[in-house]
Amino acid sequence: MLDPSSEKPGGAVAGAALAALFGAAGAQEFLAARWPERHYAVHRTPQQLPPVLRGPELASLDALAQRYRGAVTFGRGARDARTVSVDAHAANLFRLGLTVYLPDIAPFVAGAPAWLQALERELGLPAACCKLGAFASPRDDGVVCHFDADDVISIQLQGRKVFHVAPVEGLPYPAGRQFGPGMLPGDELYPQAGAGFPRPDGAPFERIAMAPGSVLFLPRGTWHRSEAGEDSFSVSIGIRPPAAMDRLLQRLRDLLLQDPQWRRPLYEAHGTGAQRDALAARLDGLIGDLPRLLDQIGGAALLQPATPQSVAPLTDASRLQKVPMARLDYARLDGRRLALTVTAWDQEWIERTTLATEAPAPAADLLDWLARTDAPFGAAAFYRHFPALPQRDKQQLLELLTRAGFLRLLWFPALAQKDDTGPS
Repeated sequence: MLDPSSEKPGGAVAGAALAALFGAAGAQEFLAARWPERHYAVHRTPQQLPPVLRGPELASLDALAQRYRGAVTFGRGARDARTVSVDAHAANLFRLGLTVYLPDIAPFVAGAPAWLQALERELGLPAACCKLGAFASPRDDGVVCHFDADDVISIQLQGRKVFHVAPVEGLPYPAGRQFGPGMLPGDELYPQAGAGFPRPDGAPFERIAMAPGSVLFLPRGTWHRSEAGEDSFSVSIGIRPPAAMDRLLQRLRDLLLQDPQWRRPLYEAHGTGAQRDALAARLDGLIGDLPRLLDQIGGAALLQPATPQSVAPLTDASRLQKVPMARLDYARLDGRRLALTVTAWDQEWIERTTLATEAPAPAADLLDWLARTDAPFGAAAFYRHFPALPQRDKQQLLELLTRAGFLRLLWFPALAQKDDTGPS
């Protein structure tokens, strides 16, 4: 097994999950020389695949179809780019000679969610950007030539098929959805294809034969088509971490939501000429202020998730706010201890007790302040406001109350006010 401490620049770690997928040496080469830019294939035996891929749910398409509850996409694979999504039994469609795709099977495969999380950690990726799908083609079918806007790891479980792969020239890191000859491009492809839509004509295709146990990594923006020499069953990991533009737009929107002028609807957009001119002039002023707003967004902010995934540990820079409808109560047990209770609503609007614990008696003033304060506050200012309590106790209490749903960790910076004083 690879040393979990061995890291590739960028944060990726060749650990147990990758080693089980590619083999120890293969995982090292994958991270050091292939991920995320170059395709890579290893050929192992089915018995060498991770245990999660050898469980009863993936013993066959029939076994998976018995458990799977979700949409099924089907088509004539190698003959036509068009597909149809239905709520149907995947194995029945396969028996009709159709290629079928089950886009999200992880909830129906024991251990799959935890395994995907481990892969995300070892690849240095944000949480919840990997999805596990299943793909089955009858003999002599497959998929037509196209490229995906996801990175894909295909794992052959049963049968044999051949991939033909080549890089897409002139369109690195495509965003949106898949595209290829015979497919209608999504609107998001037009801004990316400034030199025209890519075509696979003349591309240097490489032939990769897949047998049970084979693993193939395809970076986003890789032409590929497949042909099943016999009935084929495989699973694929689709990898779609957010792009820099996605995170920037999220962070910018968090700032704009704090400004009523940006929240104001465009009431005059279809008004008279004078109304539209006045609106355009007002919008010019707002757009002119964007550089100031962008100055508040640093690169580190783009590494944070859209909303916080966890609350611990808090830092002095953390900002928090009380959650409406959450309630905090305490009672004195004796001169040294308080019985602390938090009740909060869940997503079904059901009030539940989310915390029942003890706190030191000196925390009473702190709890009273939290119970009556509705405005956001910074952790550092909060700590200074209550110097009598040890710093560690104050931080642990805020983290407990955040996990209990009484406080919300704010993931966005406060909007800095414009300086309208001008030069003196």
